[in-house]
Amino acid sequence: MKPMKAKFSFHKAGQGLFYGGRIWDYQEEKTTTVVYDCGTSSFINGNKSALTNEINNFKHLNYPLKNDNSNEIEIELLFISHLDYDHVSGLGQLFENFKVKNIILPYLEIRERTFSLLSFPDDIDPTYSLSLDDYISFIESPTDFIKEKSEGTKLFFIKPNKNNEYEGYASNNNNLGYIYRRGTRITEEGLGEESNVFDNNLQFFIQNKWEFTTYVQGVNEGVVNKLHEGLKSLLKIKDDLTIDDLKQLLTSKRKKAREYYLKHIGEINAHGLVLLHGPINAEYLHTHIDSSSELNDRHHDFGYRNKNHDSFFENKNNLTLKTLLFGDTSLRDNNESKINFPDKFKDKLTAVHVVQVPHHGASKNWCFEEFKLLNIGSDINRWENEVVSVCNFGYGNTYGHPSHNVLNDLRATIFLNTQFSRLNIKYCCIIHKTS
Repeated sequence: MKPMKAKFSFHKAGQGLFYGGRIWDYQEEKTTTVVYDCGTSSFINGNKSALTNEINNFKHLNYPLKNDNSNEIEIELLFISHLDYDHVSGLGQLFENFKVKNIILPYLEIRERTFSLLSFPDDIDPTYSLSLDDYISFIESPTDFIKEKSEGTKLFFIKPNKNNEYEGYASNNNNLGYIYRRGTRITEEGLGEESNVFDNNLQFFIQNKWEFTTYVQGVNEGVVNKLHEGLKSLLKIKDDLTIDDLKQLLTSKRKKAREYYLKHIGEINAHGLVLLHGPINAEYLHTHIDSSSELNDRHHDFGYRNKNHDSFFENKNNLTLKTLLFGDTSLRDNNESKINFPDKFKDKLTAVHVVQVPHHGASKNWCFEEFKLLNIGSDINRWENEVVSVCNFGYGNTYGHPSHNVLNDLRATIFLNTQFSRLNIKYCCIIHKTS
């Protein structure tokens, strides 16, 4: 059997997030490119150029296998955790540099989407970022915006309901395609017969070799109502806020509107799409983590690796070694928006060896006791390895990210992913022949 190799990175994005990588399947001679979020806040000097450089580097990452004769590089799966500007500002550059085949994002009503407009920064350079007009178009209708900017892209929306009966990979997937999905499509009134809206159990698989399992945490309606009432009082209106009202706030009462937004940001940003991914059915497995930093101009090993890291080790315990991406969701124990994973999702967390810290390490979204209750990485042999906690933030941010609590709680395992540093996770595995 020929090996499957992969490289995923927390790229240099500063106060935002750009995570992505490629999987090379030498047995099938196919390459799969996957991205989770692509954006940054532009109020910090250097963030925009750092993200642009990372997108360019990502485009030219070693590409030994071509899926067809086209010179166009494809992103097979693009996951968007939520719609805040610092997580989507690089979408325009992705669409210019790649053909994006599938986009997966949370399902939000227009009233729930409008508050994201307040995440738009004061000063941006449209050369590097989505303009205000483009961002408003995106918030008004993600479907129309993406269809205009990325021809032929399929969209999959996930409703944050309680139906979380994950199916798992199909044992006989020969007729399902190389990359296939599992999940329950919703056909309720108003969504249309061709709607790509799914229950909260959507998964994508690369045959029986790699899984991408999603979970969407819903919006806290109570917090949204408080925010809307506060913003309505600024405009002295009684009806629900419209996009035009938000535009007016962004121009005439921006400072006060931002104060309302930031007051509730811990709860507002607690929703979103969580992604868990990694190899499955690996008979032999090797993984290696390294990082690079412009601050000290050196490369070094960090975190998880097998002791004999230059060769495969036999995967006797069927360890899968997942990565868990929280986006800006919340682990705060006294927060109504606290994430509450279903049991089948929790069961997978014991094999996680890389975890993204929620919401840039914000104190309002963090509780170490709740984090420990998830048993993240509990199946991993601690004598040889450790779970790596990645905190993505921008040096110079005014939010106090990451908080002292996060730094103290995770000090033995934390990696600070900034506009100057990148973390790489590399895999090499051989999949069971009989799976």
